[in-house]
Amino acid sequence: MTSEAQRRFPFGLTVAATAVVTICCVLGVWQLQRATWKKNELARIAAVLHAAPTPVTDALTRLAQGANVDFTPVTATCAPAAPAPALLHMTTDHGEWVARALSPCVIAAPPYDGLVVDRGFVTATRGQAQPPPVTLPAPVRVAGVLYAKSPAPASSLRRPAPVVLLAKSETPAAPGIAPSPYPGAAADQLQYVGSYAPTWFGLAGVAACFYAAMLWRRYHPHR
Repeated sequence: MTSEAQRRFPFGLTVAATAVVTICCVLGVWQLQRATWKKNELARIAAVLHAAPTPVTDALTRLAQGANVDFTPVTATCAPAAPAPALLHMTTDHGEWVARALSPCVIAAPPYDGLVVDRGFVTATRGQAQPPPVTLPAPVRVAGVLYAKSPAPASSLRRPAPVVLLAKSETPAAPGIAPSPYPGAAADQLQYVGSYAPTWFGLAGVAACFYAAMLWRRYHPHR
């Protein structure tokens, strides 16, 4: 009987079940680690958002050195430039199409020669899925927060920083623009990070139970 059971041992099923359980457990542990990182990251963002604004050149210098500058409040003084067509990024707001205006801000912050400013909603484009081109004066003095965006929007900059400056205010104000930083950007960005750990551990448990049930039926057949 023992030799017969050994011959009938389901090696293929065992290997498959072991692989599934192992992979699910590894993914569950990874999600737990991500959840810890998410908690720390949200705490960092909350602290950063309540900090006093710093010159954008300081933030970009730290960015070039490998620091995380997401959601850092900054102020920027852009080099003078002529009015130019804005890059329009279509989005929705309360169910309506609306364009966000993006313009380059030329500023000396080696190795970057500037960054893109998201100036907010172009009010005249609300409700238009394909708005006409919009020409805006170049940004002068901007206060806002930095937000990672990859890849960086196309612009006339040769070496743009890999972040976008979300404008909260401009001096002078851009005509026809309603500054609108991304609401809840930090929470939205991290909403699902680390939230699937119970699912992966649950799947591992289901696979283990299925394997145990198959073994039980194999060695304890109904008579």
